[in-house]
Formats: sequence, C-alpha cells, structure tokens
Amino acid sequence: MFAALSLPDFFLQARLRTRPALHWEAVGILELPPESRRKSRAIAPASVFDRDRERLSRVVEMSPSAADARVERGMTAAQARARCAHLHLLLRDEAAETEAQDLLLECAAGLAADFESTAPGLVTVDLRTLPPAALATPALEKLGAALVARLSDHELRPRVGFAPNPDLAAVAARVADPVGILRGDADRLRERLAPLPLDLIDPPPDYRGILTLWGVGTLGEFAALPRDEVAERLGPDAGELWDRAAGRHRRLLRLVRPPADFSLTHELDGHTVDTLEPLLFLLRGGLETLTTRLAAAYLAASEIHLALLLADGGVHSQILRVPDSSRDPDLLLGIVHTRLEQFVAGRPIRGYRLELTAARPGEQPFHLFESTLRDPNRFAETLGHLESLLGSGNVGSPAPLDTHRPDAFQTRPFDPVSGPTQQGMVDDPTLLSPSAPPPGLPLRRFRPPITLDLAARPDPATGLPRPVEILAGPVTGRPRAVAGPWKLSGDWWERETRWDRLEWDLQFDDGSIYRVSRHADTGGAEPAWVLEGVYG
Repeated sequence: MFAALSLPDFFLQARLRTRPALHWEAVGILELPPESRRKSRAIAPASVFDRDRERLSRVVEMSPSAADARVERGMTAAQARARCAHLHLLLRDEAAETEAQDLLLECAAGLAADFESTAPGLVTVDLRTLPPAALATPALEKLGAALVARLSDHELRPRVGFAPNPDLAAVAARVADPVGILRGDADRLRERLAPLPLDLIDPPPDYRGILTLWGVGTLGEFAALPRDEVAERLGPDAGELWDRAAGRHRRLLRLVRPPADFSLTHELDGHTVDTLEPLLFLLRGGLETLTTRLAAAYLAASEIHLALLLADGGVHSQILRVPDSSRDPDLLLGIVHTRLEQFVAGRPIRGYRLELTAARPGEQPFHLFESTLRDPNRFAETLGHLESLLGSGNVGSPAPLDTHRPDAFQTRPFDPVSGPTQQGMVDDPTLLSPSAPPPGLPLRRFRPPITLDLAARPDPATGLPRPVEILAGPVTGRPRAVAGPWKLSGDWWERETRWDRLEWDLQFDDGSIYRVSRHADTGGAEPAWVLEGVYG
C-alpha cells in the first residue's frame, strides 16, 4: 500500500501561506518566462511591469473566486484583469514553494523510511513496511485525517490518497475529500476508476489531442481500448499511460535519501577557552550546522553526544537525551547549557566533538490512556537545573534495591515516557497486574525514623531486650501487647554497608499499633531506639 500527499493548486497554496488575508479573495498566480524570473514578490499596479513582461507572463493557477469570474490558465495579466477587476495577481514564490514541499516531506518521513518527492505539491510514501493492522481501512482513514490536520496547522489544504501502487495513490489523492482510499482486486479498481476524467493521469498534450478526437475523456473509456493497439498507434509511452488508466502500472519510487553523517569536530588551532560563554557560542555554531543537515533529511535529534577536547589531551564526554525529538538549535543548546552550567573541566578546552542521533520528528510512543508531558524538552531542562543544584545522583525516580533492608532504594534517571518496567524498577511485569491487596494493616513509615527514649528489659526466653515503656517521643506510655523481636541484617561481609537491627510491634490501650526498632549498626555506639512507623 502506498500513500500520496497532495496539495491541489500548489503554487497558489504556497503563495497564500504568506498572504493569509487573501484566502477568500480572487487571486491568480502568474509565472514569468524563464529569462524574466526573479525572486517572487506581490505584483504591484500594472505600471510596474514593462509591456513585454506583462504580455509574456501567464496565469498558472487561480482561486475558486477567480475561476468563478472566468479567469483561466494561460491568460496574461491584462486578460485576467479584464475578466475580474478586483483580481489580485501574485508571482510564484519559489521559497514558499520549497517550504511547503518540505512540510509534505517531513510528514512523509514520519510515516515510513521510503518516500519520494514525486512532483511539486505531491509526495509518495511506501507503506509496505508497516504492520498489516496499520494498513486496514479504518487505520488508513484515521492516519489520513491526522495528516490533514497536521498540514492544516500550517495553513495548507492537503488531500491524502491510499492505493496499491504509487500512481494509483496519486489519483486517489486528487479525487479525495480530503482522504481517499482505492483498494480491491483488478476488476473492482477498474470499476471505480472508469468514470474519472482522463486528466487525472496527466496525459501528454499531443496524446490528449488525439484521444479527444477519438472521443476518449475518461479513464474507463481509455482502458477499454486494446492496450497493444494503443501503443502501436501512439507510441510505447502510451502503453504505460494505459496501465495507469487501468490501475496496473507499477514503478519504483525515486527515494529521498538524506545524508547519514550528523557529527562534527571543531578544534581551535592552538587557542583554548576556559569559560562557559565562548564555549556555548562555539557549540551553537556546530548545532546550527548539524540541525541544518537534519532538516535536509526531514529528521530530528533524539540524543546529543558531546565530547569536550581538553588541552592536556583528555576528553570529557556526555550523552544528553532530547525527550521530544527536535531540530531546533536553540532548544538543543538549552539542553547543553543546562548540563554544562555546573561542569568544571579542570583544564582549558581546545575543541569539541558533536554527534546527533537522528530520529523521525514526533517519533514518541503514545498510549490512549496515558497522559503525556505538555513540553518534554522544557521538563528535561528543569530536571537539568535541579541536578546542577542538588547533584546528579539526587534527582530522578526511586527504584527499590534487591535487598531486605527497609527503605533501601537507588535513584534512576527519570523517564516520563517509559513505565516502571522499562526503567528497570520492576523485573517481573506480572507484578504490575492487578491483584488482591495484601492482608493486614499497612505500615506508614516515618522518614526519617524518630528517635525514642525507651526503657527495656531482657526477655527471659530469648535474652534479647524487650520494650517496656516509651519515656519520651511522639507517643509515650506502656504498651498493652508486644510482638517480636524480628532480627534483620545484611551486607555483613561489607564493613561500610553492613546493617543489623531488631524490630517490635507495640499495641497501646487506645488500639494504636506502632513499630519500633533497635539499630545496632551505629559504628560502635550504644544501639539506638527509633520509631519506624504506625499501622493503619
């Protein structure tokens, strides 16, 4: 299956993007002869043009209002104004046309890796690498609507067509409203193509004149002629034209292949920098170069690999993640600036090496029932500022350690896109499935635990201390019931991290239950009594 993204009246749409006030006016687009073309601009009164140039320029496209006033293609400026006195005539704007075509190519790059810039205002995409579920008719309708909405945000009115081959997809796009799908077996396709006008397959002018004399005006009438006899009378190219009319033509796309190198090394030729401002100035130039390459490839950056070359031959490397793929040099520089704000190199910097990891724009996973960040890149910049203030190990998502030590965790980099399983917080995905809650009361821990003044006496059965009364703390008095002790310990083989504790549960007359513990890992000091938490 192939997709075709089309902009009808391409020259007109590209020009009106810069003149939105004229969208509902009578507008004609003029094209000057090659020797008279210059950078496009709005046409002033006719006196600005010399007589020869006004005579040679021709209308190539017009708005519906101009067409209603009987302005036609091929008219000179004077003839068009004679038909429509309030007609606005504009020259073609090649820069605006390039920008509009780039928007089409950017959308195509977000669909699949193989796409073709078929013609001005027409881009064809090979969708055969997508999973079968994505090529079902409802999925294609949804995809087409999303593409139309995306391009509409840029003041364009596209049409999107889907079909089994590239030329048929272009036909589907031209008759779409605004999304069209042509699919089915050969007989079904021929039946749907039969009433469509012959102009949809762009026959050469000499063929068009002959076919008009033959009384052929639709694709069905042309496909009803014997193919071999058409090729014999009109030439070998007519056979290919017949295949297009019958929906059978197969061809290879002329793929857009972007440059693959998005890296840059810059050395200062004997000079060095030792402050942040000149370094950021240099890095901005490198980022602008690389993002220009990305733009030419219709890609964006998902990671920044930065290596600072130090004067003593050392290298300081960092990998900076771009949460929402972008090719905005200011945004990428902001991410680099945030990370380098608190960095101290220790040596002057003699150069840098930059490499951007390319990704398709907007290539972020999305799930229907998950909320997403409004601005992931700004959120990442905020995290970077927090890391510079608090330390890189103190900002992130807590993940439990594989140990029995209570409240033992480590901090992992925060990733708003990935869930707990992707971040390594849960090794067994089945643990995330809903299940019955554990029996018993939950323990609400105090963080940090509260130091207690507690009286205890040896337990005759175990010889271990047994709490008798809490003398001072947030809760005081004698417990009605005592359960424990439970001995917990770990890392006994590590001098620095080993731990040892005893825990009890105390119930008081008012029904409240608390957990207290006695920590023995206090570096040789008297074991401390602490209040760990309360149940309920």
